[in-house]
Amino acid sequence: MPPRADGSPRPRQGGKPLASNWKNCAGVSVKVDGLPPNVTSENLLQWFSNYGTITFCNITEATGKTQISASAVVNFEPVPSTAFWEAGSVVVQHSDTAKYPEGLRLRLCAESRRERWFKSRIDPDVQYPTKITARLSSLGLGSMIGPAAINIRKSVTSSNGTNDFSLELDVLAKRLIIYFPLAVKQDDGHYHTKQLKLLAELSQMQTAVYITEKGQEAFILPFPIPPQYFWKFDELERAAFASRRTNWRAQDSWKRATDIMEDDTSSLNFPVSANPVSFRPAFLDVGRWTAFRVVVNATNGPGKLAIQHLKLALEDLNTTLQVCDQFLVGNSTTTMWDYLDHHSVEGEQHALASLLPSNTPFVHLDFGVRYQLEVCITRRVLNEHTVSLEFLEKLAALHPLDAKHRLEFLVDQEEVVHNPMDIFAKRTVASYRPATRIPHYCVLARKATVTPTSLLLSSPAVETSNRVLRYFNQSQDRFLRVQFVDEAESGRMTMNSHNKEEIWKKLLRTLYEGIQIGDRRYEFLAFGSSQLRQSGAYFFCPTDHVSCEDIRQWMGQVSHIRIVAKYAARLGQCFSTTREMKGVPIPDVRPIPDIERNGYCFTDGVGMISGFMARMIVEELTLEVYNDPSAFQFRMGGCKGVLVVWPQAKRSEVYIRQSQEKFKADAKNLEIIKCAKYTSATLNRQTITILESLGVPKKAFMDILEKQISLYEEAAKDNRVAIGMLKKCVDENQSTLVLAEFLQAGFKTNDCQEPFVVNLLNLWRSWSLKLLKEKARIAIEQSAFVLGCVDETGTLRGHSNATEGTSDKDINKLPQIFLQVSDSKVYNTTKVIEGICVVGRNPSLHPGDIRVVEAVDIPELRHLKDVVVFPSTGDRPVPNMLSGGDLDGDDFFVIWEPTLIPEKWNHPAMNYTSPPPQQLDRDVNVDDLRDFFVNYMKNDVLPLIATSHLALADRFGPGSPVCRRLAELHSKAVDYPKTGEPAECNHAMHNPQDWPHFMEKRQRYTSQHALGLIYDRVIKQSIEFRPDWENAFDKRILNRFQLDTAMLKSARQIKGQYDAAVRRVLSHHNLDNEFELYTSWAMSKPAVGSDYKRQEELGREFDAIKDRFRALCFEAAGGRDEDKIDRFVAAMYKITEQEIAIALFEHRRGATNEASSIIPARKLETKSMPLISFPWIFPWVMIQVASDGKCDPKRSILAAAHRFMPVPTLPIVHDASVDAFGLIDSQATLPKSALNDGADEKVVVTSEEEREEGELPQGMEAMFLFEDFDN
Repeated sequence: MPPRADGSPRPRQGGKPLASNWKNCAGVSVKVDGLPPNVTSENLLQWFSNYGTITFCNITEATGKTQISASAVVNFEPVPSTAFWEAGSVVVQHSDTAKYPEGLRLRLCAESRRERWFKSRIDPDVQYPTKITARLSSLGLGSMIGPAAINIRKSVTSSNGTNDFSLELDVLAKRLIIYFPLAVKQDDGHYHTKQLKLLAELSQMQTAVYITEKGQEAFILPFPIPPQYFWKFDELERAAFASRRTNWRAQDSWKRATDIMEDDTSSLNFPVSANPVSFRPAFLDVGRWTAFRVVVNATNGPGKLAIQHLKLALEDLNTTLQVCDQFLVGNSTTTMWDYLDHHSVEGEQHALASLLPSNTPFVHLDFGVRYQLEVCITRRVLNEHTVSLEFLEKLAALHPLDAKHRLEFLVDQEEVVHNPMDIFAKRTVASYRPATRIPHYCVLARKATVTPTSLLLSSPAVETSNRVLRYFNQSQDRFLRVQFVDEAESGRMTMNSHNKEEIWKKLLRTLYEGIQIGDRRYEFLAFGSSQLRQSGAYFFCPTDHVSCEDIRQWMGQVSHIRIVAKYAARLGQCFSTTREMKGVPIPDVRPIPDIERNGYCFTDGVGMISGFMARMIVEELTLEVYNDPSAFQFRMGGCKGVLVVWPQAKRSEVYIRQSQEKFKADAKNLEIIKCAKYTSATLNRQTITILESLGVPKKAFMDILEKQISLYEEAAKDNRVAIGMLKKCVDENQSTLVLAEFLQAGFKTNDCQEPFVVNLLNLWRSWSLKLLKEKARIAIEQSAFVLGCVDETGTLRGHSNATEGTSDKDINKLPQIFLQVSDSKVYNTTKVIEGICVVGRNPSLHPGDIRVVEAVDIPELRHLKDVVVFPSTGDRPVPNMLSGGDLDGDDFFVIWEPTLIPEKWNHPAMNYTSPPPQQLDRDVNVDDLRDFFVNYMKNDVLPLIATSHLALADRFGPGSPVCRRLAELHSKAVDYPKTGEPAECNHAMHNPQDWPHFMEKRQRYTSQHALGLIYDRVIKQSIEFRPDWENAFDKRILNRFQLDTAMLKSARQIKGQYDAAVRRVLSHHNLDNEFELYTSWAMSKPAVGSDYKRQEELGREFDAIKDRFRALCFEAAGGRDEDKIDRFVAAMYKITEQEIAIALFEHRRGATNEASSIIPARKLETKSMPLISFPWIFPWVMIQVASDGKCDPKRSILAAAHRFMPVPTLPIVHDASVDAFGLIDSQATLPKSALNDGADEKVVVTSEEEREEGELPQGMEAMFLFEDFDN
């Protein structure tokens, strides 16, 4: 069937009776009537498979007046050889011979399935089918060893050219599928042919090669990542699956393949490694052999036509097709592993064989070098076939640090190196020196990614540490953070299904057998709750003195816990990313009781801390927050939760409740995860759906949306509008406030369009519109998103069960909250919110998950800011009603926008009770943890439930029975890591038949609800962000100082290290550019986990980079004095401007010929352009220098960073025997000479109760009044 004139394929034509030329159709759809009840897909496959290849069948039941009957549709592709349907009926054998002794007669009618055609964009006169099939003569699997060279490691040939050896290109799906047979040795000692399928995304292949040699026509198809592999089910496996289903597809005949071996008799009890062939020679390393040579059977007309269609289709799908006459095809089996590894020898002669002398030279590499070499191999920067013995010997001869840095350079460049010897000749490689100093609270972490077919290692990256890594810091390089994802690190491994069994076996093998890197075998250790949700765990390589079991025993006393999920969660507390308060004394822990009533705990997870301890924490952490925090999420030994500043807590007191202590542990130091800070709340798809169901009109959402879109457009032109929006709608890391400061400082005016600031502003708009489009994330000005805590005074009115379900709208019966938020427009000021609000927690799926409350002003609570205070009175805790929340670190949104207050105030909350967890009749062991990890990954249906709820709530409303049931299942799935009880997955319930159009699924309907209207309004908005380097740098900074050569050289050296560190983080997180990292406004989706968690993680990692390189800059500048650091930051800005000027020149000049070598023009792309964020790690200095001191960053959000500028603490510590944070170690007199006063007098100090002069008794808390001195 010809396509439309524009080249797009026409929609499928169905319902047309078959004509006499039915054999020319692409396929046949046969309708079957007269089916008895309880018929399954397996029955249809048994009855009709003899007629041809079935690609789809579906059974539907219809209730008649007298009996229940069923009908089905069976699709054949290609068309069967005979027109069996023309008889109008067929008799089949039914298993119930008593009821159908002479067989079952079924009525048949057939319809044509016409072939769909595509009009070539390369040659408009040519059309080709949307599915191109070519029979193959041979298939070679290997890897590219040069631009025009492939090394084949496995060849498959066929003489009959049947369908089981073919290539299929699906033009519409942009996928390439190759079917091929493989002879596999079975238990009987004979080889049997099994069918394999590989599926690759064409978008991943940039270039293909077409070659003709010796009368053969072949394609070289190099993929940068492994395709997905599948084994074909045997008849018994297929029957077992189809017998449970009423629908069946051709892909249901295939199961995912992971470890492919030509010998099924060989066990898989060996570790995962970058070189599995060394453990099992029969192993097909399909994770490494990602280049394919396919020879098309072109002996007939269809074969030649298929080749023409393939060549056109590849180019139409943006794959560059090169025609090559000279292409090297090798089949070498020699690799670098031959010189690094001794192959394992199976059987009884293993011990003897390992002692025999070998003629192969052996090269020993330092483990750090060996690890980095394997990073290069697994990341496909180097190929094991091109790494020669000479290369390894030269690498081993270098100093290990030098060798490691050269290999790190290759990985950071992210470009394939075909000639590894270049690293010894190129100056850029030899001179690469990454920064080796890291903040004291960080570690250099190694990471491994396990996919179904591969092991991918990552270069060590700087990360905030956890309790375990800090305690075992002498063995940090023996820890390995492992994550399990699908191929290409494209996403989590999906939930359990009949064809994923091989994947779960691969996971179990990794957990039980470990990961081999060089001579080290890393064993499974444990996992935290966040890691579990992101499919990750920690591994450890034991030493002679420390084993994995030793570490688990050290973590805490959990042996009494016999619930596997709970046991794992308790161990996981030790892996929380925290900052240990080394300079803060061990807290004086005071136990206090929980407030409990009606079987509920109103203080679940929340304790108290003194204001003195809170200030010490802020100083220790150098937190960049708008105001001093009122609460901290923490870990301390076996305790967890939130500590809230409270006046009754004195000195170093910390009040801990029973609900906060989860187990006993030796670790006593206070560890901080995050602090309370102000962030604006945003609506999302779930909250909009719930609020609409509670009576908020669609117009309310649309009015806010229209205003927001209009302001985004104005903000690009008007700084006042931009600054207003940035300060009203504050993001998680408060990057909007920093950007607002930049705009106020004049970095974007008619005369100055500073490139970094302009890019941040453009990114902010694109990121905001992207979230609007994909998640309906509407920022609300009158809102807050803050940590929750409890009213210790008992003043706030609590919830009354008597109000639930009533239509009463009496404000005097509403639960009360207290909320005092920072005023983002005026530094260091706050405002108390009063009036009716809505409060909730993400995600909200049940109509009762969002509550109407009254915000009131309580003078006794005014010391608390940027937290929402819930009542400790009432019949039920308000946080518990908000999607089952508690106070151990949950964030809550509070909205006081009048138009978003719902009509229904008192919808009953969901009463969900977690199922009782299963307890073992023995102690939990490490195997239980391994099995639980895999079972969780198999049964984690949380994303599936949330997606189905969103669709069904649009169709039936969130209050419908099906949505209420899904809300309960969602709560059960959320609790799965704690209870070990998975949520049941009902196929019919979880798969809506059609979807609202805003979800962009294939089968869709047009939603008329608020989400549909929002989608229609934002779908046409451009969200693409393209960095712009063309604008001129700010002359106010460039011309401010006369900078000497030595300072510029020093700044340039640190910038090289900074750029390398930033590019490594960009690569790890799949970020497109530095602007996304600087702000945490990522434009791509995380492979696993949520956008919110990713934003937190990005903020944490960039904070570490800033701390790391600020320290280097302070040192290079000669100190922290303003005049010194101002000049050095100006130098940082100057050399950044110089690098961009050179890059723009290389772009504008075009390609050039140097030394008989054509050098292409530099592309204006992030990958090839220099980074420009380096000087902006000192935002307050940039503002100060640009404004010539007229803008005072101390009166802004930047004061948080600025306050850690020169403070004369060290002299005082030296003279007075005071520790670094002001605690007096012994009776001492503090001389004012330390403050450059020159007189040996006592310094004024303050305690929690009073200020006094004189000698201080030991242990008394004292904060020096440096804030009273203008530095």
